[in-house]
Amino acid sequence: SSGINAEYGGVGALLRRCGAYFIRRSFGKDKLYWALFTEYTQTHIINGDAPVEFFIEGTRSRTGKSLQPKFGMLTIALEPFFDARVSDVAICPITLSYEKTVEENLHVRELMGIPKPKESTTGLIKARAILDNNYGRIHVKAGKILSVYDMAVGKVDRKVRALVPRAVIPSVHPHERSFVNELAYRVLIEQQANAVVFPCSALAAVLLSHIRNKSWSLDICKAESELMWACDLLIKLGCKLMWDKQQSNIDHVIKMLSPVVSSEGGRVVVHKTPPTADHLSSSVFKQCNSLISLGRRRNEFMHIVIHVAMLAKILFHPKSSDRTLEQYTRLRDILQYEFIFMPDSCQSDFNRSIQKLITLKLVSFTDNVYKFIDLEVKNFLVSLIDPFLVTYMDSWQFCISYMPRTLQHSQCLKSLCTRIQTYVSVLYCEPYLYGESINLNVIENSILVLAKLSLVSINKAKSQVYCVDPFSFSTMIREFALTIRPITAKL
Repeated sequence: SSGINAEYGGVGALLRRCGAYFIRRSFGKDKLYWALFTEYTQTHIINGDAPVEFFIEGTRSRTGKSLQPKFGMLTIALEPFFDARVSDVAICPITLSYEKTVEENLHVRELMGIPKPKESTTGLIKARAILDNNYGRIHVKAGKILSVYDMAVGKVDRKVRALVPRAVIPSVHPHERSFVNELAYRVLIEQQANAVVFPCSALAAVLLSHIRNKSWSLDICKAESELMWACDLLIKLGCKLMWDKQQSNIDHVIKMLSPVVSSEGGRVVVHKTPPTADHLSSSVFKQCNSLISLGRRRNEFMHIVIHVAMLAKILFHPKSSDRTLEQYTRLRDILQYEFIFMPDSCQSDFNRSIQKLITLKLVSFTDNVYKFIDLEVKNFLVSLIDPFLVTYMDSWQFCISYMPRTLQHSQCLKSLCTRIQTYVSVLYCEPYLYGESINLNVIENSILVLAKLSLVSINKAKSQVYCVDPFSFSTMIREFALTIRPITAKL
């Protein structure tokens, strides 16, 4: 299945002949379209003539991270199993890892609020020059086949549908919906486990840490040394890194970060390449394009290190085991839209992550107190998560002061995010501005989590946003500030 935006000129006809069928971005209240699309898709599932391929996230990730799963297509695919029209459905998670994506610069511009150009056949022909560029390697991994029949044992009761006429019961029963949600996250976690990380992502993280120290260039020997250190650390933490110390060439790694990064005069240089936008100052755009681009590359391994990075932040100072778990749970709830967390697995994820740090002798546990031992590793891990925490804090401080507090004065979510972006761009100056601070995706996630915590109200069309509980909102901001205090003090 493919988005309907890909159906233009001769491209649409070509994709149809390859077996693709197109989906509207939103079905809305068009029940006829919903019924026809459901029947068409389920006919493929029941007949089994060819596998049905779709993207569980529903759209492209512009941030380098996995997006939250969409449940509609998966629900449609599983309904024949719930109705016992098929005995089983086999799901194969497929992971695509790119060393460098063709649309990288386009995605960065979109994250800053610059509209995406509309796809067209003419545009496709003009873009053929990109085939002359080197985009590195692509790694494709087909994961373990998941049997829906095996996974549904004890979770889905198919007799519910068999004993009641289909017209009487809802299209999806609550316990079936819960199973679909769990399966969607299981697929995403499996995809992330099979993802391959390339050295250029590690170099991006290294360069970002130096930019925070006011250095936009780095001696190439030092860069190679720090790259090797970062790659070794990522491998220890569980990353599947395509890295060979004997054969790897830092010149190739730098090339995979071009045009943002280049090698000049024995130094690795990060360039400031400002695009054009009316709602932000030119001084901000002078650096933000590079910051967001490097942040996007760093995000490609964040799914592996996010748990230990949260613990490194929490253990900036030693804490008791109960306090550590409490703050870990809070951070996990706050970042639930940024990263993929398996539902109802907080305790197991915490135990696994803290045990990994103890095994690697990065954390000690004495007298019921956790203490981070390796200062260098701690600072590196904290630098990975700080940009998100600072952006959330800035966004919420704006919201508590300026967000509408009644339905009558509510505003569009997109408009609110743009106002926050402008506010943050004025608030900070180089080098204290993170790329995430003006990344509209991160800003929007910071508002969506407020709705999840019942502090703001957002309607389905995202056209009405207002604060419903200012007192609880203020309390949460104060508690969150205590968690991230080491960086708020520095700023």
